[in-house]
Amino acid sequence: MAPITLLAAGSAIVVSWVNPRSRLLRAVTTGWSRPWLVLTGTTLEVRGGVDDVSASYVIISNHSSWLDIMANFIAVPVPVRFLAKKELFRVPFMGAAMRAMGMVEIDRERAVSMHDAINEGVRKVASKGDSVMVYPEGTRTRDGAIRPFKRGAFFMAIDNQLPLLPVTISGSYDAWPPGLIARGGRIIVEIGEPIPVDGLGRDDLEELKARSERLIHETRERLDDELALG
Repeated sequence: MAPITLLAAGSAIVVSWVNPRSRLLRAVTTGWSRPWLVLTGTTLEVRGGVDDVSASYVIISNHSSWLDIMANFIAVPVPVRFLAKKELFRVPFMGAAMRAMGMVEIDRERAVSMHDAINEGVRKVASKGDSVMVYPEGTRTRDGAIRPFKRGAFFMAIDNQLPLLPVTISGSYDAWPPGLIARGGRIIVEIGEPIPVDGLGRDDLEELKARSERLIHETRERLDDELALG
């Protein structure tokens, strides 16, 4: 995967240099993601979709495996940009590719200004017609269970008046649990109906978070039951 990653990073830099809004960037990200699934013996089933692929969203997804990133790049039919820790931007070549693609850099040490910095990044992403992917659990689960959602994604959606797009992943924890060894298997990604936030303010944040968290929990339980039945 190292040569494929280097090739994808180089392609992203070149494409972004020629045209930072080029839809070829989606081909680069999906072209990088598919070999990961093939080489780990993982199959992907995508359900649902997006009616308006020209709109920008704050996409929220549960997160239990490295494979979630690849699955989301492939499954979500809109250009996706991730929030990423600033440390990742220091990685030679990869950091340059991430900046070229418009990934949003997060500096956790700047707690006072971090919220404003994130909103600025989200606005830049949305101005290009792209969407921001957020894992509201904050980090990967270590036991397969969905962790409590944090509030950041919902602040982003309300502050920038961008609809939430719920995405639920099932099977990725079993396909590649924490550690270096992938087991492979079947992953299902289900894209839900967008959740509008028009007119909502910060007083509505907790209710919006609870609604979204409940939806993803219920969908994950249903998909897990289906996978268990084979």
